[in-house]
Amino acid sequence: MFKERRGLSFAESALVLTGVNLFSQILGFAYRVWLSRMVSPVGLGVYQLVMPVYSVGMSLCVSGLTVAVSRMTAAHLARGRYDGARRAVRLCLMGCVGLIVAVSLAVVPFSDAISVHLLGDARTRAGLLLMLPCMLLTGWENVHKNFFYGAKNVVPPAIAEIAEQGSRAAAVLGLLFWLGPMYEEAQVALIVTGMIASEVVSAGLLTWFYRRHIRRAAERTGYSLPSRGGGGPESAVRWGAVAHIAVPIALSNVVSNLIGSANSVIVPGRLILSGMAPEQALSAFGVAFGMTMPLLGLPMAFIVAVSLTAMPRLTEAASLGDREAVRSRARQAAVAATAVVVPSMALLIPYGQRAAQALFRNPDAGQFMVPLAIAAAFNCYEYVFGAMLNGLGRQRQTAAVYILTNLLQLALTWVLVARPNLRLMGYVMAYGVSNAIGAVLFLIFLLDAAGQSDYSIKARGKLSS
Repeated sequence: MFKERRGLSFAESALVLTGVNLFSQILGFAYRVWLSRMVSPVGLGVYQLVMPVYSVGMSLCVSGLTVAVSRMTAAHLARGRYDGARRAVRLCLMGCVGLIVAVSLAVVPFSDAISVHLLGDARTRAGLLLMLPCMLLTGWENVHKNFFYGAKNVVPPAIAEIAEQGSRAAAVLGLLFWLGPMYEEAQVALIVTGMIASEVVSAGLLTWFYRRHIRRAAERTGYSLPSRGGGGPESAVRWGAVAHIAVPIALSNVVSNLIGSANSVIVPGRLILSGMAPEQALSAFGVAFGMTMPLLGLPMAFIVAVSLTAMPRLTEAASLGDREAVRSRARQAAVAATAVVVPSMALLIPYGQRAAQALFRNPDAGQFMVPLAIAAAFNCYEYVFGAMLNGLGRQRQTAAVYILTNLLQLALTWVLVARPNLRLMGYVMAYGVSNAIGAVLFLIFLLDAAGQSDYSIKARGKLSS
């Protein structure tokens, strides 16, 4: 039978990550308040134009590789193969750096055109260019961070996350205060420069933690650290195995980001088509969801922690062919998600709208709270089930479901929001239906994956091919 390696338990790991996520949210909220006081509204608007480029770039270059390193680390360490885990980290770092360099070579020569024609404002150019080294550092950090998730050691990522959030606030606000009032492009450049400084802190810490972890593992287990050229058992980890995991996840994340952005863009236009005035449409969309979604996002701090904790544990059990451990850990993650989803929705449904109105001091805040809370509950399960499927090697199914449900939401939003009798309720319906279908499909695939009996053979073939 499968034996748990020493370290924090599932519940302890999830609680540590939840605490860090909540701390980051609180610190991030305070940071955004002070940032809004030190940067002009136009400067903040220019900064917001740059951020989608960063999100899409991270989805393309980093998201799939981080899942790959977490899964491959968990599978190799389950069999005591530190050489394989090190090789996985090295390949994912090389892949991350290579992709970001390729993106940079495509962006830098055309940065003027991208700023003016794609982002719609020439003042985004400096921030756009500075985002490229920021992406590189963030990718380096996240690969090392997910190695520790795969090794079931959440303490180094927690320390690095706290250090990153604190140093980001200090660097950005310090630069803005020290250099004083500036024009908008310079303000955005200073914000991104502060982000780069915080990523240097986080990436440096995690690199140090990683090297110390590997060195101590070598001393404890007696395995030798192979030369940089590789060879022996380490060379069993191939690029094909990394791509098998990373490509579907990266593809689904890029498509989801693009469709999500399209969703936000089309809603005001469809509201106008339904008969609303342009300013009224923008105001209604901003108030209804800018003052509702933040409350609905609070349970995600725990859901993300459950997902990050569950995925490598499922991979570990599956790589050893332990069906009972797979089922037990899947049940454990589902119960943990339910333990936070049900109480959260029980509070948000009766009291969420009043809480939103009190926080934002707007009578329209918290609109559609009840149906949105139900839809958010499905979204939480969709997130957890998707992470568990990734842990069991079903990333292609996960990608297909995410792309399908995002396209469905976009189509429903396009049709329903333009109807005068629905308007914003049409968006709520599209959001809820797509999340519900996604959660059900993920559950069906998860039940099928949990019934497989040849985990060990499949995992070894896919991780070392």
